[in-house]
Amino acid sequence: MVLVFNLALPYLLRLDMLKMVFWTRVGYFVFWAFWTMTAFDGLILWIFTHQKLPATVWVMIVASVVLPFVDGYRAIRLKKLWLSQDDGVGFNTMIVTSEIVLTLVTILYGIYGG
Repeated sequence: MVLVFNLALPYLLRLDMLKMVFWTRVGYFVFWAFWTMTAFDGLILWIFTHQKLPATVWVMIVASVVLPFVDGYRAIRLKKLWLSQDDGVGFNTMIVTSEIVLTLVTILYGIYGG
C-alpha cells in the first residue's frame, strides 16, 4: 500500500512542489518503518524456530536488501531533481514501479516457487 501511495503521490500533488516534497518524505519514512518491522519480525521468527532457510526465504532476504537501496537512490535523485526545479514524476514512477514489480515477484515466488 505504501508503494502505491508513493506511486500516486507525484501525480496528485504535481502542481504544489512543497506539498509533494513533504508527502514524498512521509512516504519514504513510512516505507522504512514497514521494511524495518518486516525484517525484524522475520529475524525473530527465524531465531525462535531454529530452522534452515529455504530458497524462498533467501529470495525474500535479497529483495529486502535491494528495496532500501533502490528507495534510497530514489530519494537522493528526487532531491537533486527538485533542486533543479524538476518535479521528477517520470523518474519516481519508474523507480516505484520497479519496486512494486520486485515485491510482487518475491511474493509470487514465495507462494508458488517453493
